[in-house]
Amino acid sequence: MISQQSGDRSDPVLDRWRHLAGAPQTLTFSNMELLAGDHEPSIVQGRGEILLGSPRSFEYTLYGKPTDIAYTLKQMLRQRENRYDGLKRFRLIATADDGTEFAAGWTIPRVETDNEEWMFTGECEGLMIDDPTVAPSQHGATEVRFIVPRQHRASLFFAHFVTTAKLNGGLQPEYELDLGEATLRFSFDAKTDMLTIRTIGSQMLPLTYTENWLGEPLRILFGQLIFPRLVARSFPKGGAMVRVGPAPAWHLESNWAGLWQEEDVTGKDRFWQLYADLLRHVAKAGQFEGHKITKLYEEVIQASRGSRWVWALTFASSIEGLIRMLAPRGSKRDDAEHEAIGAIAKHIASWKAPHLPKATVDRFRSIATGAVHRASEATPRYVLSKLKAAKVIEQSQIDAWEKIRNEVMHGSLISPYSSEEDDAILLALSSLLHALTREVVRPTVKFS
Repeated sequence: MISQQSGDRSDPVLDRWRHLAGAPQTLTFSNMELLAGDHEPSIVQGRGEILLGSPRSFEYTLYGKPTDIAYTLKQMLRQRENRYDGLKRFRLIATADDGTEFAAGWTIPRVETDNEEWMFTGECEGLMIDDPTVAPSQHGATEVRFIVPRQHRASLFFAHFVTTAKLNGGLQPEYELDLGEATLRFSFDAKTDMLTIRTIGSQMLPLTYTENWLGEPLRILFGQLIFPRLVARSFPKGGAMVRVGPAPAWHLESNWAGLWQEEDVTGKDRFWQLYADLLRHVAKAGQFEGHKITKLYEEVIQASRGSRWVWALTFASSIEGLIRMLAPRGSKRDDAEHEAIGAIAKHIASWKAPHLPKATVDRFRSIATGAVHRASEATPRYVLSKLKAAKVIEQSQIDAWEKIRNEVMHGSLISPYSSEEDDAILLALSSLLHALTREVVRPTVKFS
């Protein structure tokens, strides 16, 4: 499972772009341009700057006067009239003095007009740069770099887990994780608070998709919205796409949503095994957008900053989402008596009531038949009971989920204040979420 051997390596790309990870900083450009639709003239050209005010924000200012004011105003009116059409937004391109072009993505600008010079301002999604200096390689490679706040417990774990013994003694802050079909190379720089992951392109971890996948296990493990600050996608023919993206702030309130709840640093192998299981599951689904498990955790993470009632509701819903991953709707119970159910359904279909209107009889037949067939379905309660029998979960966790599901989801408010009883319920929900997650990525119980 874990390998310390060095296979086909990819050279790091992001080192030469690491200065773009910092914030706050201001990038100045001698040429900036707002583009309208494809194959349409630009709206305005001028000079300006992009402010990286924080790791999660990108703001720009462009100074310039349109050459065709009527055309520019027409384009801005078209955007306002189609505000829900993403393709009607404008694109921002900035060129540095050395000729490097920064694509800042889609934007909706604000404008202040003046006789001499107009000022366009707004927010953009990030920065994308082509790096032609990267040498060709057989498979290409993916490299991502994450900001890990040093005050967060994750920094301590990475300092201990991203390590490899040196031949002459001591440890170096690097680690290789062998997934069988691919190898991940981790490095952690505690001085700059940066975690870097690199891997060559493979069938399991193809280019384009992998840069999104590598961060998904981290979000699940630590209960934080962990997205890469820097991304490099190196192409087999040479060159690379480099992206600077928003890195949301970490919040202590959502720590307990994370799957990795161990407090000491002795679980290195367990941590990497869990990361590998999660990544394999994400990669197997092959989705460009986040995996369903990741999305459920993202909802819980964001809900953690709301009221305790919101926490409880989101946890309960996410737990049911994981249950449905184990046994999708329509799954049948192992102990269902299908012949008996069929016989009862046939009897219901033959039931007659001449004294009742035909529409009423048909409605009653439909209700009764539906109830009989539902008796054979693997309901959430059945799934949980089977997991309990296999000692995957505990009765206290089931009790907490049912209390929230049946009471809080139907209007009963949970106390906004901490109490021993309510805290026990929330902690039980959290542990149930984690147990179900482990079961989804490494199943031990079979559902038909």
